[in-house]
Amino acid sequence: MTARPFLPLALPVLLALAGCGGGETANQAAAAPSRGDYVAKMQALNEKERNVALFRAIRDAGRSCQQVDRSVPTDPIAGKAAWVATCDDQSAWLITLDDSGTATVTDVRAIAGRSATG
Repeated sequence: MTARPFLPLALPVLLALAGCGGGETANQAAAAPSRGDYVAKMQALNEKERNVALFRAIRDAGRSCQQVDRSVPTDPIAGKAAWVATCDDQSAWLITLDDSGTATVTDVRAIAGRSATG
C-alpha cells in the first residue's frame, strides 16, 4: 500500500483537459474550491477525467497499469473517499483519497485475500 499526494500534479492536467470539452465542465472546474478540497474536486470529474487522475495515482504509487479503462466510486474507507479503478490488463486497484490530496493505492486482490482468510 502506497500513499502519495497526486492531485497537486494531476489537477492542472485535468483542468486543461476539461477546457477541451464542453463549456459546462470548464465552468465547473473553474468554480472548484481553491483550498485543499481534493475529494470534492475528484467527485466533480466525469469518468474519463477521473480515470486519468486515478491512472496517475496508480502510476505514481509504482503500480503497473497502462490505462484505466473504468472507475467507480465505492463506500468510504476509514472516512476517506474511495474508488475502484480497473486497468486495461484487468488489474483492479482501490484508491482512497483525503482532502490533503494524499492517495492510497491498494491491489483489490490483496483485500479480497485478507477478507477470505479472516
